[in-house]
Amino acid sequence: MAEYINIKGTNRQVLSSDPSNPTVGQIWYNTTTNILKGSVLQSAAWATGGVLNTARYELGSAGTQAATLAFGGDVPGGHTAATEEYNGSSWTTTNNLGTSRYYLRGAGTQTAGLGFAGYIYPASWKNNTEEYDGSSWSPQNNMGTARRSPGSGGTQTAALAFGGNKSPGGALSNDTEEYGGTSWTAGNNLNTARVYLGGAGTQTAGLAFGGFITANTAVTEEYDGSSWTNSNNLNTTRKQVAGCGVQTSALAFGGLTPASPAYTAVTEQYDGTSWSNTTSMAVARRSAGGSGTTALGICFGGNAPPRTTATEEFTGETQATVTIDPV
Repeated sequence: MAEYINIKGTNRQVLSSDPSNPTVGQIWYNTTTNILKGSVLQSAAWATGGVLNTARYELGSAGTQAATLAFGGDVPGGHTAATEEYNGSSWTTTNNLGTSRYYLRGAGTQTAGLGFAGYIYPASWKNNTEEYDGSSWSPQNNMGTARRSPGSGGTQTAALAFGGNKSPGGALSNDTEEYGGTSWTAGNNLNTARVYLGGAGTQTAGLAFGGFITANTAVTEEYDGSSWTNSNNLNTTRKQVAGCGVQTSALAFGGLTPASPAYTAVTEQYDGTSWSNTTSMAVARRSAGGSGTTALGICFGGNAPPRTTATEEFTGETQATVTIDPV
């Protein structure tokens, strides 16, 4: 085997222990273990998680990868009020929503969640708002605009809802509303009215992406707590897309595209300016739930088709120490 010094043309570091904060690309020889090591970036990946108890799509979601909340959604024969909690490995059924519905959205955490908006077939747009305390749901003041499939973000006491469609006839909405823990107030409108869009971020730093206008769109907008500004488009045009993260570091995954096959597993990461493709999910699906961060995200449910119980956990690109050559 060729010596490292001859391959690289540079002396490797010789250390008695591994450095505490190595830089990517750094290589060293550990004299205690007699091992040549290096620091590398490991690719982002999706991994299979525990399955939902109730297969569904167009559901509400909140929380983190290790403490997720799923509620409502479309099930065979109609809609459900079922609520489930995820602990990082399995789902447990808990108390139902007060108002059964689908096409609803969520915000917050597993112990302080918020569910709002929705739809009941054949023509009942919902403005219901409910808060979850880690055990039960309680009704709160209604939204100003009843709607289905808006984008969402924020927390239980500072939530954001934007877009969707509303009565009469499912008109596209560009309405923005902010929830302050008690009541909803109107914010400035989205630039592009649309439904089935993805959302991420907070009430003062929100992100809207994708959706449907008269066709699928890739449009992305950022909210600063007052107004919306257009940003760079998604790479994959799609509707019924799920998302998670914050305005400067978000994920968009799944959805329905104009291409064939229409159901997609494509995942994109947003850095506050542009979207870039990352590792795709194993299960192509639309209308799934999503929560977490770009480091630790989660996708669950959706229509694959058919409705699915599949859960996938996302781990972002990470720095790791690896063994190059034991000596």
